[in-house]
Amino acid sequence: MNSVEGRRKAFSTCASHLTAVAIFHSTLLFMYFRPSSSYSMDTDKMASVFYTVIIPMLNPLIYSLRNKDVKGALSKAISTNLCSG
Repeated sequence: MNSVEGRRKAFSTCASHLTAVAIFHSTLLFMYFRPSSSYSMDTDKMASVFYTVIIPMLNPLIYSLRNKDVKGALSKAISTNLCSG
């Protein structure tokens, strides 16, 4: 990677992948490392839904944040909501 732009693109791709993997595995870690005394079927159901539905829905959003237009629209929406709220 000779150019700054090339390094930025590589880091952006790597960060997107690491974010998706971290979110995906954090649900597993939550399920396996919680104490058995706090076992709840409702918690298991919620974690299962998060693992099978929410995370796959977040992946396109995570990967689309590499696009400048999407970043601009998201920052505009957030700043509009923060200023009006």
